[in-house]
Order: sequence, then C-alpha cells, then structure tokens
Amino acid sequence: MNLFTKTFGTRPPSTVPAQTVYLRPGESMPLRTAIEIVSTTIDSEFVALSMSHYSGYVREAAIGRGVELGSSTFLASIVDRLNDWVPEVRNAAKRALLTLLATVPAECFVSILPRLRSLMSATRTDHRSWLFDFEQRLVQAGGTEAIVQAITGTDFHLRRAAYFSAIDHRLLSGSEIVKRGLLSGDIVLAKRAVALLDHLPIHERGPSVAIAAASPFGPVRYAAFKLTVADTLNPDNEPFVWRTLFDSQGGLRSAAARLLTANGRDVAGRCSALLDAEALTVAQTRAGLSLLAEVRAPNTVAMLAKFARDARSQIRAHAYLLQGRVSPSLNDEIAARALLDPARKVRKVGVRLCTRGAFVSLEHIRAMIIQRRDRHAALAVC
Repeated sequence: MNLFTKTFGTRPPSTVPAQTVYLRPGESMPLRTAIEIVSTTIDSEFVALSMSHYSGYVREAAIGRGVELGSSTFLASIVDRLNDWVPEVRNAAKRALLTLLATVPAECFVSILPRLRSLMSATRTDHRSWLFDFEQRLVQAGGTEAIVQAITGTDFHLRRAAYFSAIDHRLLSGSEIVKRGLLSGDIVLAKRAVALLDHLPIHERGPSVAIAAASPFGPVRYAAFKLTVADTLNPDNEPFVWRTLFDSQGGLRSAAARLLTANGRDVAGRCSALLDAEALTVAQTRAGLSLLAEVRAPNTVAMLAKFARDARSQIRAHAYLLQGRVSPSLNDEIAARALLDPARKVRKVGVRLCTRGAFVSLEHIRAMIIQRRDRHAALAVC
C-alpha cells in the first residue's frame, strides 16, 4: 500500500494536483511533498494545525495522520472538519471519529458534544442522521455515565448538549430527566424539561409540576400553571391560582386574574385586603400593586399613594413607577417627590419619569443636590 492509498483510501495518486503550497510560513513546496510530511510527522501540534490548512488535500492527510497517532487531543480539530466545504474532508472526519471511538476512552468524546450538536444547525449538509448514529455508538462504547455527569457540570454549553443527548438516547428515566432540567438553573434546559411533562404518565407528573411551579423562570412557571389549571377552576387548584395571582411575571399574573374573574371571584378585593393586611413579601407586594393597576381597580390610586410612603425602598420605587403609568397627567408631581426620596433606587424612578417627559424645575434639582447629594441624578435629569 503506497502513501496516497493509505491516506486517501481508494482515491488514486493522480487526483492530487501538481501545485505548490505553503505548509509553514515562508516555506513553499509541492503539494505531494506537503502531504508526505503531514502523513509521517509525529508532531501532534503540527498535525492539528494542518487540519485547518487551506488545501483540502492537506486537511485530509492531517486527519488520517491524527487517526494513526490515536490521541484524544485531535478530537476537537477533527470535529471542526465535519462541516468542511470539501465532501472528501467531511467524510474523512466522520470515519476518523468512528475509528478513534474504538481506541480512545468514550468519556474523552463527551467534551466535544457541544461542537457535534452545533452541526444540527449546519446548512452545508444534513448531519442529523450521522450525528444520532455517532452518539448512539458513543453510548454503546460506555459514554453514558460521562454524559449524565456533564448535565450538572459548570460549562453551560456542555451541560445543554449533554442534556439533549440524554433525552434523544433515553439515558435517564422520563421523570428523572425532567427533574434534572427543572432544577438545573438553566432556562434552556428548564423550558425543555417542562415541555416533556406532557409525555410523563399522569401519576408521575405531580412532583415535577410542583418543581416547575416554583421555578425562577417565568415561562416555566407559566407552563406549570397551564398544566395544573387547564383553564378550569376547581377546589383542588383554586389555592394555587390565588398564589399565582402574586407572581412576578405579568403574563402569568394576568392569566390567573382572568380565570378567577371569569369564575366570579373578587380579584381586586382579595388583593387589596392582603395588601392592607401587610401579609405579603416584598416581591408579592410589588406584584399585587401591579395587579391592581392592570385590572384598573377603583382603589388603585389610593393604594399606590399609600405604598409610596412605605418604609421599604423597593416598594416605594415600584409604587412611584406605577403612579406614573396610572396617572400620567401627574407625572411632574410624582417625579418631583421621587427625586427627593432618601433612597437612590427611588430617585432613579424620578429620573426615569423625567427622561420620559416629566418636568421638574432647576430649583427642585438644586434642592435634591443639597438634601440628597445625588449629582448623578441631577446630571441625568439636566
């Protein structure tokens, strides 16, 4: 077997053109010589660099040499050639990965999953069938444990690729894969996990729905709400709907309010009573005030005025902001009060109102500088 048959399989040597290439900076040579150098070197770094050479013949030769050297250090460079613009190089890269999978430990391939998964969006050719087959072989070669461990890793690219691979190849039970996604702290995984809830048996959904309902991500909580309520209010889910009424996400809060109102419940009255009783957390209080403004409750103006004097700056800031939305004709007065507030967070609301058209006098800005020493707010308004 001669060098070219070894490197290119059945491709005859005559297909290699008689041209000159630069293998290293300032070093030109015939293409055949370059291929022979790449095919016989033991310099791993040089082989990896040659896989991105401008000549497809050199890239293909470098891939073949990487397989012969058999090191896992070539995996990333070979994966980059899977979507090469030269079909022969793409095919060589696919064969190379399959060959190395027989000699390189399976866990070494897990780190390249993000690069492999990125081929899903490649447009040069459709890699999906090959990718699924390769991942299946990786699982069969013993990569399951490493893939599952990567789901909880710190690299979010790898975490996502491993999670999607675990789903496609059913490396975990349905309930376990959903739970891991919901608890991942990653919105992409959490959204994918909540979409899988419909595929779980009904008797297995309860714990996962509860986790989704407490998710830090609004779209996930909204999906849990839809699954729990299914547009029907009954004694079993009504307490959950009332709690959702004070969710921080506006869309979810509005959906709960519409459902309760459609079933004859006094949303504004219940919300006002809880706000007056001061039985809510800061986040819930902010949500409750937003809800009163959204449903245009008759006591909205009075309630906002009350909480604009609250001891907690987060609530005062939110109340001032909502006042500006509910009573735009009073924006000048609202901005003036906000700019003299002791808390910078509240003064920033006054600045925002001014940038949206509210007017305050220079004398008022002077008073703010003297009383609050907030030159940043003064400069922003001026």
